[in-house]
Amino acid sequence: MYPEQEPYFKDYLDVGDGHTLYYEQCGNPDGLPVVFLHGGPGGGFHVDSRRLFDPNKYRIILFDQRGAGRSRPYASLSDNTISHLISDIEKIRQAVDVDKWMVCGGSWGSALSLLYAIAHKEHVKRLIVTGISLADPYGVNWFVEEGGVSRMMPDWFEAYKQFIPPEKREQGLGRAYYDILVNGDPEDPHVIEAAKNFDLWDTSILRHNIPKDILSEIKQNPEESVALGRIFFYFITHEYKDGNKWHILDNAKKMGDIPCDIIHGRYDMICPAENAWALHSAYTNSNIHVVEDGGHSILDEGMARKVIELTDSFDE
Repeated sequence: MYPEQEPYFKDYLDVGDGHTLYYEQCGNPDGLPVVFLHGGPGGGFHVDSRRLFDPNKYRIILFDQRGAGRSRPYASLSDNTISHLISDIEKIRQAVDVDKWMVCGGSWGSALSLLYAIAHKEHVKRLIVTGISLADPYGVNWFVEEGGVSRMMPDWFEAYKQFIPPEKREQGLGRAYYDILVNGDPEDPHVIEAAKNFDLWDTSILRHNIPKDILSEIKQNPEESVALGRIFFYFITHEYKDGNKWHILDNAKKMGDIPCDIIHGRYDMICPAENAWALHSAYTNSNIHVVEDGGHSILDEGMARKVIELTDSFDE
């Protein structure tokens, strides 16, 4: 990855509905504009995301989505939907005065990138999407419920599962976590503990090699997991629908003017590789790259290497 860098510009943008988004710009102010859409939902962007693009070549625009990271109010679920987030991306584009940009997103950010491009095709020059999510119930249940990836990582799944009492598991682990995280007080220790347990499960399967340093940070600062837990379970309950998948795949057939690179890790445990294949099959102007040593996260070594290889090769 490129060396660590600081933004040359950072600010907050009032997008309405009581939400204010943190956003920043790095790299070359006169470079090719690229916007990065983080995962989650609710995760906020990691500072290492700045390092995915050549700072001499790209004008790198990053922001925290509603309720996430440094955006305010923290962990807010009010007026926080897919349509709101698509509108927010447009407001960011207008705020930084860009006509067309490359859109790059990983995991949930891949679904959001595609949904934004469908809604605002005229402002998208190119797409790079990794760890493909189609924001549908099947895809997320593979990850949050027993019987999917839990069969491959039962040791890490156990603590996430055992946090929920047996009598509450019959309705599904996703629903049980929703009841605690969404309906509870974000400052309640039980809510914070639930958020920590989910974040540990999520992070333990995020990369090809388990990031033990990040797991330690989560254990030491569990309150920082609350936004991810609350917004994630709110979205998968209210916003993740089969219609999202078919909307993306049906419209991908009409996106021939926008080149799309699809990157998926061979060892992606969170989003099934069939998502990437379905997208590539539908998207006529796409290339698919299976990273043999890649996990789910765009910051995984193999995944980041492929993103940089591609972005370094683009001339415009």
